[in-house]
Amino acid sequence: MKFTETLRKLWRRWYIVLPGIIVAAAAAAGVWNVIPPGYERTATQLLIPGAASMPDGANPYLFLGGLAPAADVLVRAIGSENVLNEVVTDHPGVKIEISRDTTTAGPVILIVVTAPSDPAAEQVLGLLVDRTATVLKDLQRTENIPVNNRVTVLPITVDTQSVLQQRSRLIGSAGAGIVGVVLTLLVAGLVDGFSVKRRRRTRASSRGEVTDPLPESPRSSGATGSPATSPEPSTPFDESPYDEERAPVVPAVQRAR
Repeated sequence: MKFTETLRKLWRRWYIVLPGIIVAAAAAAGVWNVIPPGYERTATQLLIPGAASMPDGANPYLFLGGLAPAADVLVRAIGSENVLNEVVTDHPGVKIEISRDTTTAGPVILIVVTAPSDPAAEQVLGLLVDRTATVLKDLQRTENIPVNNRVTVLPITVDTQSVLQQRSRLIGSAGAGIVGVVLTLLVAGLVDGFSVKRRRRTRASSRGEVTDPLPESPRSSGATGSPATSPEPSTPFDESPYDEERAPVVPAVQRAR
């Protein structure tokens, strides 16, 4: 089907396409207003080795290579359901992502918080930053690690302003609009197809009534002249040969007379 023909069909069904597009746009706008935007804040923290594990007066940033496993353990401890439930209890709808920042070679912990409001994102991020230091201290205290040899956590970056996230709203509104437009075009195509078929069927039936000749009645044919009578079949002569065996037998005495 050509593109121009499709446009012509849609133009014929403008009374379906136009209201359908308006309804689809209204649905997209409604979904956009219903889904709230997300407020995202991030924080990064760096693990620092204990003073006893380094030479006196050494630069701690030069001894970060062996702390990657410790960062993985800390990420798993903070990301447990027990810890997250304590933080999210008073803030429903908050999404938290805690991972080790793989874009850097050092033991950097990345915390991403997405909340329905900016104050909620700020509060939850602050709680997680404090919770990281608390969990790390509890883990080392449980293992009876000396204080001067314990790993500490240092906040590197903490966002003071949220980044507005519109991805969920865009996906929802775009999906609603696309579904509405597709349904509109589908209904318009079906209506146009049924209309064309019905029009063709009507034309075909009307042509058949006009062009078909009327059947000739037997009365009209008999009124113009006498009906033709077929000759009766003549009985053919019996041309079978004379059968001598069936001839009557004459006695010999009668022959002599």
